[in-house]
Amino acid sequence: MLLKNNNNDERCAIAVHSPPPPPPPTTAAAGIYIHIPFCIRKCPYCDFYSISDLSFKKRFVTDLIKELEMRADPALIVDTIYFGGGTPSLLTSGELEKIVAAVTKSFKFPNKRQDLQITMEVNPGSVKESYFKEIREYGVNRLSVGVQSFQNRKLSFLERIHSADASRQTILSARDAGFDDIGIDLMYGLPEETEKIWLADLEAALECHPEHISCYMLSYESDTPMFAAYKRGDIKPLDDGKAASLFKLTSEYLVSKGFSHYEISNFAATLEHQSIHNKKYWEMVTYLGFGPSAHSYYFQLLSDNALFKRSWNTKSVHKYLSLIENGILPVAEQETLTNEQQLIEMIMVSLRTDKGIDIKSFEQLYGECQFEIIFKDVINQLEKRSWGKIEGERCRLTNDGWLFLDTILRWFVNKMLK
Repeated sequence: MLLKNNNNDERCAIAVHSPPPPPPPTTAAAGIYIHIPFCIRKCPYCDFYSISDLSFKKRFVTDLIKELEMRADPALIVDTIYFGGGTPSLLTSGELEKIVAAVTKSFKFPNKRQDLQITMEVNPGSVKESYFKEIREYGVNRLSVGVQSFQNRKLSFLERIHSADASRQTILSARDAGFDDIGIDLMYGLPEETEKIWLADLEAALECHPEHISCYMLSYESDTPMFAAYKRGDIKPLDDGKAASLFKLTSEYLVSKGFSHYEISNFAATLEHQSIHNKKYWEMVTYLGFGPSAHSYYFQLLSDNALFKRSWNTKSVHKYLSLIENGILPVAEQETLTNEQQLIEMIMVSLRTDKGIDIKSFEQLYGECQFEIIFKDVINQLEKRSWGKIEGERCRLTNDGWLFLDTILRWFVNKMLK
């Protein structure tokens, strides 16, 4: 779709730089993220905060509950709890029960239990069927199983502590315990990985009949052992062309099997099986993070202004415990987002999803200007390259566009900052 020349271009350029009206607070229910910072062994590619000293776990659970009590807001409606890590399945079922009870005491929840989604990340081989039955009784109704691969050679490269058979048994045990919402995490783009190797993982995943599949490209994050190995030349990453082919294969194959590709790395068997919690991140809905390194995004009402804020907890378990035990919230930093930051984030997270940018919402935040006038050149480039297009009141990227997401984001941001 080519946009016609419009004499309002200059007027809009001026309006872009004038302060837009304050955004209205969202009415959607909030989410709770709880970071469990313990692992049996740290994976060499992972840059999420965790430690392997489990001797602090009991003390951590006690202080986590204190943090929940300190930040309690009985008026805040919450419909998701997500246990991430680290390895949340290292919690005993009794510890999990205490934490869930503290969360439900500190916030307001839906009247119907089935409207509350509680997700737990689980590492294969770390739990038994009896554990699944117990945590299900305490409210966990969705699992995210960190399989990463159904091939032992890949698991060895990733230094995972489980086997492919352990993954299958874990999923089977969860099914036998009554779980009917199971997600599988897979990783691809390893050195020398071929379409044949990756397709074997996707086929093995579907044999487990998951309701959700997350497929993450291996990345070399700074301050990780795998990044150090890459810098030394011990690892040669897969080249960009082959990685792009694997991304396209993933989408085409899973969509052909009935899954919806609803976010750049996520696939759901049905609309009901999308991750309600993770969608809060992409839709800029309030979420509160508890535990070391956990992030929060929320708003505060001051007079007629809605101020959107972000904060994050200290990373160190030791500092976290010390602060809590001295009656101090473990916040490392916090910031109030400018209108410009909010708009940039809206573009960034929206383009990751199949829904794309809600043009009307953007225009409400931006003022009087029309989206298609402000970003005329960007839209033309997207359509010319088949990277994206305007559909109704949405600006969406294609699969090819998702491959160049960082480049596209720079285009949008550069237009906004002119």
